[in-house]
Amino acid sequence: MIASFNPPSTIENGLPHAALAAGCALGHEALLAMERRRTGLSLWESGRLAEAAEALSAAAGFAPNDACVLRELGSVLWAAGRHADALQPLARAVEIDPRHLQGWLTLASVAHTAGHKIAAEHAFLAALDLAPACVDAATGLAFLHFEQKRYAEAAKGFEAVVASGSAPPHLWACLGQTRRLLGEFAAAREAFELAARAAPQEASFVEKYARARFIETAIFAPVDAAIEAYREAAGNAADDIEAVCRDAFQCLAGFGHLAGAARLAEALLAGAPDDPIIAWHLDALNGVHRERAPDAYLAACFDKYAAKFERHLVETLGYDIPAQCNALLLQTGRRFANILDLGCGTGLVAPHLAALGGALTGVDLSAGMLERARARGRYHRLFQAEATAHLSSQEDFYDLIVALDVLIYFGDLATVFDLVSSRLAPGGIFAFSYEFGSGRDYSFLKTGRFAHDPEYIERLSRGRFDYLADIVTTVRLEANAPLEGRLVLLRRV
Repeated sequence: MIASFNPPSTIENGLPHAALAAGCALGHEALLAMERRRTGLSLWESGRLAEAAEALSAAAGFAPNDACVLRELGSVLWAAGRHADALQPLARAVEIDPRHLQGWLTLASVAHTAGHKIAAEHAFLAALDLAPACVDAATGLAFLHFEQKRYAEAAKGFEAVVASGSAPPHLWACLGQTRRLLGEFAAAREAFELAARAAPQEASFVEKYARARFIETAIFAPVDAAIEAYREAAGNAADDIEAVCRDAFQCLAGFGHLAGAARLAEALLAGAPDDPIIAWHLDALNGVHRERAPDAYLAACFDKYAAKFERHLVETLGYDIPAQCNALLLQTGRRFANILDLGCGTGLVAPHLAALGGALTGVDLSAGMLERARARGRYHRLFQAEATAHLSSQEDFYDLIVALDVLIYFGDLATVFDLVSSRLAPGGIFAFSYEFGSGRDYSFLKTGRFAHDPEYIERLSRGRFDYLADIVTTVRLEANAPLEGRLVLLRRV
């Protein structure tokens, strides 16, 4: 969309053709540069990219300060698949000629595609400094911010693009999606509606508009009114209404529209009274006291979640606690002969743990999660069981017990700490994460998870564990905002 990797039809600003025709005296290296450049462009035009890159590289060698040659060299290197080599000449070109708008755009596009986000952002901003109304630069920067989950900045960029009056429907849809991810549901509905009006044949735009209208309506109105609004907007693009309600429930609960979320939960539970997932979340919304998540909820939730678990948790929610935990464990300088991964899920932490020692055992309640953990081939043993029940039934001792994103499903942790300490060998390590809470030992959150006060964790640890590490970190995104938690390493005394 931004960068062009086709050969230029004419030499844009390099050594003048007329100079040779007039017999003007040019230096030997300048003549060689022009010759190699012409050859390179001709080869590029005929599709012989490797040879074109070689010729343009020679031209740049003879004319190292010719920004035009460097831009062409970077572009043909990219077109030839030599992505790592393309950035240097493009960066050098804008250093020599910082007023060349297309040079910045090409560099931005190449850096963005190659994953060099900081360089891409710098180049897009430089292009906008040169041309504040440049739609290509504003669009590219908005997409970059969206990928980085900087949704407020992305929304501002998309707003600027659509305000120019020349935005295609998909950019209105991008703005709508960004506003939805910010929890700005009325603004999301408006943007999706404009996309759907501009491209009524695009079913995805129509359906997104209809879902946004459902959510906007459900915040204040009865569920029946939201369903009616959805069906009116969706027409033939309408999806299964239960799926729409569940999606809207997650959005409303996540962004704090608790009354609307509770109405949706009650409606869903009326249609499926044995659903343990909705029942648990309705208890959370209504502030019902609970000590821990029931097995039926955990098994049903994660069996349903298993197929999209990793992609959603890692890519959407930014979850990287396994890597953070591994970094802390590496700092101990230890290896572990016998490791237990409690609540192992699909085995996200397994590659790290397998590299730290010998036998690796995984435990999880969800058969669907265990199936994916088994496919990793990292575990020596896998058990389908609840964490405390498994610890109670085993006679093995472990050098390392890991419980990442597990304690959030327990309120009272006394039994967990008792059992972990009973199954850890002296000097063994207990590694775990938890969500930060304060003011009480634990809190049952509206999300259906538990948060814990660090003082409570310290009190449970006292006398049987020493602290090796206790770091404040972001455990995941919640409603697309960082959620604070702790990552802790304790050593059994």
